Amino acid sequence: MKIQVIFAVAIAFLSCTVQAAPIPGTVHPENISSAAELSGVWKDATAGSTVRAIKVSIINEALEEDGIFNIKGTFEQDYGTVHDNLTEKQPAYFLVRMDERSDWLFLCFVPDVAPIRQKMIYAATRASLTKDLGDSHFKDSIYGTNLADFTWDGYKKHRASLAAPKPLTDRERQLAEIAANEKIMIENMKGATLRKSHAPGMNFPLTDRAVDALKKLVVAKPAPKPVVVASALPKKFSSPASTPLPASPVISSEEPKKDDSAKTIDDDEWDDDEEKDKEEKKEDKEEEKVEEKEEQAEEPAEEPVIEEEPEVPVKVEEKEEQAEEPAEEPVVEEEPEVPVKVERTVNFVKLAIDVENEKIDLVTESKITANQVHKNIDGDAPRFTFFAYEHTHSGTEHDTLVFMYTCPSKSKIRERMLYSSCRAGVLEAAKVEAGLTVDKKLETTDVEDLTEDFLLEELHPKSHAVNSPYSNSGAGAGRGFSKPARPGARRVM
Repeated sequence: MKIQVIFAVAIAFLSCTVQAAPIPGTVHPENISSAAELSGVWKDATAGSTVRAIKVSIINEALEEDGIFNIKGTFEQDYGTVHDNLTEKQPAYFLVRMDERSDWLFLCFVPDVAPIRQKMIYAATRASLTKDLGDSHFKDSIYGTNLADFTWDGYKKHRASLAAPKPLTDRERQLAEIAANEKIMIENMKGATLRKSHAPGMNFPLTDRAVDALKKLVVAKPAPKPVVVASALPKKFSSPASTPLPASPVISSEEPKKDDSAKTIDDDEWDDDEEKDKEEKKEDKEEEKVEEKEEQAEEPAEEPVIEEEPEVPVKVEEKEEQAEEPAEEPVVEEEPEVPVKVERTVNFVKLAIDVENEKIDLVTESKITANQVHKNIDGDAPRFTFFAYEHTHSGTEHDTLVFMYTCPSKSKIRERMLYSSCRAGVLEAAKVEAGLTVDKKLETTDVEDLTEDFLLEELHPKSHAVNSPYSNSGAGAGRGFSKPARPGARRVM
C-alpha cells in the first residue's frame, strides 16, 4: 500500500515539473499578422482609385496579398471577379472597393469541405485582419461557405436580408407594440407647450352610425325672421308720366332782318307773283309773333337756372288730393323674435373601438340626466363618451359639451394602449365630421367619479377665498389650497 502511494506522488511531481513540448505544425491565430507587403499594397489601394479588389491568403503563417484586380467597370460588373478567383476547397479573404472611393466590402470565404485546421485559422484571423487594415474602411462584410454566396445575386440577397425586419416571437412583438404606445402616451402627457399640433397616435375612422349620433348633439336653432326697418313714408308724388316738364326757353323762329342796303338785286327783276308771296309770308310771320307774345305774357316769368336739380312741379289737383289725405303715422321698428331653442332628443353618446374592422363604432345613444352618466358607462373596458350637459348655474343657463375618456384599471393593457392612441383622433373626427366643439375634456380610471356634483365642480370651480391680512394682491391672491385628488383617479384635460 505504501509503495502505491509513493509511486503516485512521484508521478504527480514529474508531471508538474516537465514542460509539455509543442505539437509540430501547430499555428496559433494570435501569431499570424499582416505582412509588410500587404500593408503597403493596402495603403496604395486606399490612396488611389484604380484598384477594385485585393485577394488575401494565409501563406507561411502570415497574411499576404494573393492578387490585385483593377477597376474595369461598375461595382456590379466587376463583382464577378471575386467568384472567378475563388477555389472550391481553399479559404480566402477578398477586399472589394465599392462605387464610393472610400467604401470597401470585406469578404471571408471558408468552404465546408476545407480542412478543419484551415477553417479554424481563417475564422479566427478575420477580426485581426480588419483591425490591422482599419475597421472604418469597411462598410459591410459577408461571411460565406458556398461559392454561390459570392455572386451578384448572392450579394443582393445579403442586402435584402439586412433590410428585412428581425424575426420576433408573438410575445416580443407585443412588448414592442406596448413600448411604442407607452412612448406616445408619455409624449401626450407632457406640458401643453410641448404638445404637437397634429393628432398623434392612430386615427381609426368613425362609422356612419357614430357620426349620425354625434350630429344629434348639435341643436339646430331656427333662423330668426328678417327684420324690416320701416320709416315714415314720403309724400305722395304723381307718376312721371303725369308730371309736366319744366318750361323751356322759347326759341324764336324769326329770321334776322336783312338790311335793305345790302340788297343787290333790283325790284324789277322779280315778278308780281313773287312779290305777293313775300307779302303773304311777312303777314304770316307777324301773326306768329303776336301769338307768341301773348303766350309769353300769360306764362309766369322763368326763374334763373340753378346747378341743383329743378323741383318737380305738382299740379293743383294733386295738391288738393294730398291735402285731403290724412298724414300717415311713422311705423315703429319691430323687435326681432328670439329664436326658440329646439329640445335635444339625444344628449349621451358612447363610442367603442371595433378592433376587427379598425373603426370606431356607436355603442349606445340616449337622453339621460347627469346623475345617470356613471351608470351608463362600462366599468370594465375603456370608452369614449360625449355628454351634452344642459344646466343652470348661478341663475345662468349653460349648454356644455363634455368629452369623457374612461380607462378602468382592470381593463386589458392592450385595450388601454389602443384607446389612449385613438383619443385625439376621435376628438378631431367629431369636430370635422359632426361639427362638434368640445367645451370640457375629462379622463378617469373610475367611472363612479362621474357624478353631477363632480361635473359641476369641474365646469364651475369654486374660488376658496382666504381672508388673511397677509394675502398678497395679484394672480392667485386670496386663493386657498384645494384638496389633491387620489393618484390615477381622474384628470382634467
